[in-house]
Amino acid sequence: MPDMIIITVSALFTIWYVGAVVFLFGGLGKLKPGNNKIKHKFSIVIAAHNEENNIQACLQSVFAQSVGEDGYEVIVVDDRSTDKTAEFVQEMARSRANLSLHRISETPAGIAPKKHAVAQGVAAAKNEIIVLTDADCIVPPMWLDTIDKQFDDGVGLVQGITTYAYPPGMNRSFFGLQALDFLSHGITAAAAIGAGLPINSNANNLAFRKEAFNAVNGYGPLGAVVSGDDDLLLQRIAHTKKWRVRFMVDPAGAVQTAPTKTLRGIIEQRKRWGSKTIYYNKKQVMLLGGIFGFYCLILANLFTGLFLPICFLLFGGMFAIKLFGEYLILLKGTALFNQKSLRPFIVPASFLQLWLVVGSVVLGMFGSFTWKGQHFRRKA
Repeated sequence: MPDMIIITVSALFTIWYVGAVVFLFGGLGKLKPGNNKIKHKFSIVIAAHNEENNIQACLQSVFAQSVGEDGYEVIVVDDRSTDKTAEFVQEMARSRANLSLHRISETPAGIAPKKHAVAQGVAAAKNEIIVLTDADCIVPPMWLDTIDKQFDDGVGLVQGITTYAYPPGMNRSFFGLQALDFLSHGITAAAAIGAGLPINSNANNLAFRKEAFNAVNGYGPLGAVVSGDDDLLLQRIAHTKKWRVRFMVDPAGAVQTAPTKTLRGIIEQRKRWGSKTIYYNKKQVMLLGGIFGFYCLILANLFTGLFLPICFLLFGGMFAIKLFGEYLILLKGTALFNQKSLRPFIVPASFLQLWLVVGSVVLGMFGSFTWKGQHFRRKA
């Protein structure tokens, strides 16, 4: 009797997973290049906390845009830094009329630090389109031009892809596995937007209308959630039905960032991401919850097989389906975003992802995590 229950439950979650793969794969096929012809002006907001080692390279890439400097302003919000971040920005601002520094000495109660910093930058912005990136990122020369093509009438938010840049000296396998896993989140975000159910997002390559941000009252009641300055905002804007959201598929708009240096750092990052999923809406929770349940059952069958040998067969069959589904999506996604070099890592990454996803979601929702040298629980 117990084996029949396990088989039935495993079969139901497998069917759900297959449906989710079909749904997301179809979403990738619906993504289209932008064709907007109206030229917008941009306000680039960069929230920085102790980024003295990164902020200069980031700003240099920002000021290498194909758009003339009269078409954008750059607002760096120094979020309580104790290093030389502010000094470096002030030095650059002496020769850049469109660069300004806003300093935060204290975060008010009831709002997470980064959300507060971004909100202050948005409030100070003079232009219609707000563009976010992080201080540890490098943006491409055609970044703003590529974003601009997406903002036709009715588009309130545009999400772009972010990839990892290989740092000299890092183990190639460690980099490849991490880079593919990170890219898979961006591909999932693109697929979900294409399918009409925006789920996740990434604030280091994100643009939105200031009007749309203000219309949903910014981060609203979710301002206290430590993470989610990206996907929770995406969901709030999409939920209004007034604004459409789009994913920027042109590789010319891809932002690069550095991978995490250690396994522990990866786990802390994923815990932070997992901590905010409880705030997603019902449809999003159903889709992701079904996939999460499928992953949990794969691992459960692996261990239960020690007592019920049929569970080993279930484990093998379910993992094969997981791998096949991910292979389909990642083949299309790596082609779409010009990341085919990461394909050899799909098989090992698929197995490692099981443990990473299950562990990070559980620990993120019920434990604590470290971010930018600060310790948080699920709510700030």
